[in-house]
Amino acid sequence: MSTGTVVFLSMEGGFYGIKGDNGKNYDPVSLPGEFRKDGLRVRYEARELRDRASVHMWGTIVEIVHIEEL
Repeated sequence: MSTGTVVFLSMEGGFYGIKGDNGKNYDPVSLPGEFRKDGLRVRYEARELRDRASVHMWGTIVEIVHIEEL
């Protein structure tokens, strides 16, 4: 499990990402709506999707396996 902060980014029409406490950025394709809050601290488990591309060009594309608010 990792921890980080949900952030709203206004580029490309706007999307939510996770800035990990490990210094990495993540672009989740499956972030549940209740966690789409800028500044929300979360604990999460994510699986990297290496076969995906994104127009966001921000962070590693991941699928959220588990997420909870801190």
